Amino acid sequence: MAAASPLRNLEDEVLCSICLDYLREPVTIDCGHVFCYHCIIKVCESSRQPLYCSLCKTAFKKENIRHVWQMASLVENIWRMKVDEERQPREERLPEQRAEKLCGRHLEKLHYYCKDDQQMLCVMCRESPEHRHHTAVLLEKAAQPYRGKILNHLKILKGDRDRIHNFQSTGEDEIQALLTKLQDHRHDIVSVFEQGHQFLREREQYLLDLLVGLEHELTEGRSSHITKGSEEKIRLGTLISELEKKVQQPALELLQDPSDIISRYPRKKFWMEKPVSPAIKKRAEEFSDKFLSLEKGLKGFHGKLMRDLEYKTMRIILNSQTANGYLSVSPNGKSMIFTGLWMNKYQRGQRFDPEPAVLGSKGFTWGKVYWEVKVDRIWWGAEEKETVKYRGGTRGVFGSSYLDGFLGITDRYRSPVCRNESEELEEEWSQENGIWPKFCLVGVARESVVRRGSLTFTPEEGFWTLQLSSAGVCVCANAEPFQVLSYCPRQIGIALDYEGGKVTFTNTRTQDIIYEFSPSFTGRIFPFLWLNCMRSRLTLRP
Repeated sequence: MAAASPLRNLEDEVLCSICLDYLREPVTIDCGHVFCYHCIIKVCESSRQPLYCSLCKTAFKKENIRHVWQMASLVENIWRMKVDEERQPREERLPEQRAEKLCGRHLEKLHYYCKDDQQMLCVMCRESPEHRHHTAVLLEKAAQPYRGKILNHLKILKGDRDRIHNFQSTGEDEIQALLTKLQDHRHDIVSVFEQGHQFLREREQYLLDLLVGLEHELTEGRSSHITKGSEEKIRLGTLISELEKKVQQPALELLQDPSDIISRYPRKKFWMEKPVSPAIKKRAEEFSDKFLSLEKGLKGFHGKLMRDLEYKTMRIILNSQTANGYLSVSPNGKSMIFTGLWMNKYQRGQRFDPEPAVLGSKGFTWGKVYWEVKVDRIWWGAEEKETVKYRGGTRGVFGSSYLDGFLGITDRYRSPVCRNESEELEEEWSQENGIWPKFCLVGVARESVVRRGSLTFTPEEGFWTLQLSSAGVCVCANAEPFQVLSYCPRQIGIALDYEGGKVTFTNTRTQDIIYEFSPSFTGRIFPFLWLNCMRSRLTLRP
């Protein structure tokens, strides 16, 4: 160390052994040792006589203390050298100074840690007045609590790393299993569709073979029909020609053998057959029935497949908090009836009043969803008519052919009651005066619709609905509803495509589209029902 750091050796010679700092106003005593003037004066004032040197324990007298001005100059020069050395770039410092962190004041190794000032100290700093009365411990001992905290935290971090690794490994296995499953689905889809294509090709070939057979038989029948007809026309033509010549003969020739005319030219029963045999005609009608059955089956299949693959069938629950006071919502929230009696004493802000309406409990801001509404009214006939009045020739693609038909209503409303006179007269009066008899509304509504006062159920007001009655179905697309069906289906399918901006209503039994709105949605959209007829029920499915 001495050879490597001459400046430090010089520093050791100019340090006060009392304050362990550079000599300030250095003085000497009887034994020749040098101290700071103020340090030795404090020793003299605090000690009893005689006075002893702190280094050699030799007695000295206060009056013999003398200033050493040459030493003061030396101390100043050494201090300046240290300052200049500290100003040098880090790369130019001594190797041992770069290898280990030293005390910035005394350039000594740091061995202690002051708990009071939270500083690292060298031996000389520890004995200095600033830290002499502080609690100082060895660096290793002071570092133990921090090292323990670091080790505990390190253990936690390693545990987190292991858990992340395990989670990542498990996730990778799960992803790989799902990818494998999807790959299997890919093969299954190809296989299923290939089977479907093969089945349809076989059915197509079967129908085409039937068609070819019928065409062949009709073609052969037409050839036979033409041949027989031509032969009969030729025979009759020959007979007619001979008789025409006979009738032109003079009377003398004509009367020579009058009895021979009928016998020689008898009138035979001429050929007359039906162009199409009853058997072929029957088979052609059966073929038409098969084709109609195929068309109907494919339409239902297309509708169900498109709905099942593209739309999510939702289990809709009614929000009784929004129901008008005259409506009674079932405990499970799946159906409602119009009671005609006010059932709510307190009107909440979200209820409809006075309109007998209710919203679903769940709204939608994305996706494609589907649900159905079953309409029950006791005085309706057993089945609706099959005649459908399409607007624009729209055909159905939604709906399920697997749902039950009209099942009637609950025992509470099962008594054989007919429509009363007021209802019949009201509908007759309404139709005569051009007013549509409103029984119920089904559809969707924006969450922000007005719920107070009489409402207009149009898209401009945030409603996209169908208006149902015994007279049929009309669309509330503007202030004056227009009719689209001459009968009212017992079950309506509602398909909502939020991003695509579509609300499609279908007859779930016939798979036909009743009407389709094409709005641009903003905000949350809710299922919407409206009912103002006694002995009636609206039920959500599934």
